[in-house]
Amino acid sequence: MATATQTPPTDATEVRMTFGEHLEELRWRLVKSLIALFVAFVVSTIFYQDLVTFVVRPHHRVMDWLNIHGPEADLITGSYTKPIWAAMKLSFIVALFAASPIIAWQGWRFVAAGLYPRERKYVSRYAPVSFLLFILGCVFGFLILIPYGLYGMAQMFTLKDVKPMYVLTEYLDLVMSLTIVTGVIFQLPLIMGFLSAIGLTTWRTWIRWIRFAIVAIFIAAAILTPTPDAFTQLLLAIPLLALYGVGIGLSALVASPGRHPAARS
Repeated sequence: MATATQTPPTDATEVRMTFGEHLEELRWRLVKSLIALFVAFVVSTIFYQDLVTFVVRPHHRVMDWLNIHGPEADLITGSYTKPIWAAMKLSFIVALFAASPIIAWQGWRFVAAGLYPRERKYVSRYAPVSFLLFILGCVFGFLILIPYGLYGMAQMFTLKDVKPMYVLTEYLDLVMSLTIVTGVIFQLPLIMGFLSAIGLTTWRTWIRWIRFAIVAIFIAAAILTPTPDAFTQLLLAIPLLALYGVGIGLSALVASPGRHPAARS
């Protein structure tokens, strides 16, 4: 009985590897990622003064709005060690962000070997869009949400005969956390499109859920914004509503004839 001759795979990611070879490849991928992160961290630490100067710009912007100048507008350290840890933490986050393309590429090269061609196509399409949305979210948080949020907090409770003093470490923690959070929540349209692409939802489903989405978005804005004032919450809620609309359009695009996997069967 004749058997069909199997041709060797031409794609290197389709070559079967043993468990030991997988572990060896994982080790080298991790080593390369850690080297990239270490180099980026060293460079970020060298320029930590410039990084801190850049990050405190929203604070000085708020001080100008409040007409506070001179030493009263400066951030204080609070202790000897806190500024060191704050600068190191800032340098690490910047290094992680700078090395993320290399880390993501190493992770992709390792994971791609276990994915089907269609799954690899999905990842290659969604990953660049996800990175772009994260950048847009971080820029929005740093340039718009954080300054107005800080201004709202500074204006909310003014105590007579009490001089406000703003601590550097608390400020850096607030700025970095809000910047990362806004970058993450800007992934909303991508998540909606991905769920539609794999068949769990459709663009019609998102339209039916729009009233619940509006309520959920305003609740999320109230929780994530640093101040409970309506203006700051609107600053976050309005872009999220726009992103929800983008997600509906993206869901309709991936589910259109010839694009959705179910349409090919």
